Amino acid sequence: MTALTTANAQATFCATLVDEWIRDGVQYAYVAPGSRSTPLALALSACSEMSVEVFIDERCAAFAALGVGKATGLPAIALCTSGTAATHFSAAVTEASLSGVPLIVCTADRPPELRDVGAAQTIDQTHLYGSAVRWFHDPGVASYDAAHTWRALANHVVARTMGPIAGPVHLNLPFREPLLGEVVDMPPKRQHDATWSGFHAGRSQLSDWEIDDLAHRLAGRRGVIIAGDVGAGFELATYTSAVSVLSSVLHWPILACPLSGVRGGSANIVSHFDGIVRSQSAHGVLAPEVVLQLGKPPASKVLGQWVASTHGEVIAVHGPGTYQDAQHAAFMHIEADVANTIDRLCSVVASVGDTREQDIPLRWNSLWRNAQAAAAQSIEQVLSAEGEVSDPAIARMFGEIFSVGVVSSSMPVRDVEWFSKGKENGVLFSNRGANGIDGVISTSIGIAQSLRTPVGVYLGDVAFLHDGSSLVGLKNRNLNMRIVVADNDGGGIFSFLPQASQVEKGVFENLFGTPHGADIAMLARAHGIEVLEPKSLSELSTAMQGSGTAVILLKTHRERNVIIHEKLHAAIASSVDAMTNA
Repeated sequence: MTALTTANAQATFCATLVDEWIRDGVQYAYVAPGSRSTPLALALSACSEMSVEVFIDERCAAFAALGVGKATGLPAIALCTSGTAATHFSAAVTEASLSGVPLIVCTADRPPELRDVGAAQTIDQTHLYGSAVRWFHDPGVASYDAAHTWRALANHVVARTMGPIAGPVHLNLPFREPLLGEVVDMPPKRQHDATWSGFHAGRSQLSDWEIDDLAHRLAGRRGVIIAGDVGAGFELATYTSAVSVLSSVLHWPILACPLSGVRGGSANIVSHFDGIVRSQSAHGVLAPEVVLQLGKPPASKVLGQWVASTHGEVIAVHGPGTYQDAQHAAFMHIEADVANTIDRLCSVVASVGDTREQDIPLRWNSLWRNAQAAAAQSIEQVLSAEGEVSDPAIARMFGEIFSVGVVSSSMPVRDVEWFSKGKENGVLFSNRGANGIDGVISTSIGIAQSLRTPVGVYLGDVAFLHDGSSLVGLKNRNLNMRIVVADNDGGGIFSFLPQASQVEKGVFENLFGTPHGADIAMLARAHGIEVLEPKSLSELSTAMQGSGTAVILLKTHRERNVIIHEKLHAAIASSVDAMTNA
């Protein structure tokens, strides 16, 4: 008879967690190697239904797990050993928290008797991530006395990460040596392979009266819909369809963030809003009475400033637990399921609108459509005249080629937002919770693995170098990832800030420009990754549409980039003003 030892209890406890997590829909685990995490690492590896990927860097493992949550709305597991390894999960945990992405963070730990006594690789891991997690739990060293609670614990972890406000949970797991044991007397599962406990996160919905009141605030007025990112796991099809229908019945333009999934499919889409709101017309004939802001606002700071300057009535609709009002201009906050709210609003607005004058909204919508057309033509003319591989040209092509894309914060997400019309039915991801440039490639790996589809990645050279550890073993992950890198030898976004003109050039370069001189092509090739270096836009298009994992490296220039942006902004504003005779 096999002994019911602590080692066997730990092995059985971990096998039970994994078995129950599979029933709850968890399919992916990202493991950073270490000794103390052995019981759970072996349990994950032994489960044929669990896809397990190993990263040598904890930051990469956590961001890859984040990518799964962003893409599927279901949590993945990030596992590491004890000590400073756990601290490297912090950036991804913060991003998951602010983006509302489910994530199961498992940190191995020393048992209680080895804490606070100078034992190696031991830090205080209790509430390590503070308020960033939806729930922290330390069940103590596994014991058969508590075996009847193990399946409930696994189910509790999933319930907490999924809602009602999705986000990361932290399960701190102390393991006592010996770390190798056998799975013995696993607690029974529910019949028919059911989950241990059913879980339904309550959806925050408006009452019929509140929907009716909102409809009367919108119908028959001049307004814009700002369609932003509404978070992981939302009903994308319902959301995109409802926004399109609402736009049609209101006769309002949709200022669509590329992360919203809304670009494409509606004649009312305004993708070049950043340039349009820089025009004089934006403060005259294009100024709205009402702004309906859905989810997280786009990256454009100019758009936010324009909204505040028009003094329009801002109605912000966002998911539970968030508060989107960086400009402190919201007239009303609606904290509810965004897709459900907009879907129900459509029919009510249509009935209210039937009783109101339609000429003004129709003329209003026509003005915005014409502004979008003028902006698109200006972008085409400027970039054609330049004829070179520039950051805006790369972004424009990227947004229009990839059906699934990941863009870095900083300039890539802005350029895609401002200059690309997007791809119909395309989906774009970006870590915009905390807006950091870390973990971009790692996040993309999780997205590519969980969606099992080709993925384009667009980032700058600094973001690429920051996530360099993600390249380890990438060639063996069997992914179709085209990693597009705009290499301007430093932090390009700082050239657009006041520091560039007000700080002495040498000091600016040292503190902000940060030229690194790294050979990115050599770095990628050192990891066995194919490198393509297009010299023209046609070559770039061919490279982007290729298959397999490759780094597509393009040399650009920071100072030249500023000039091209200035030309684009000026051309768009001028053409819009000419169209409206402003």
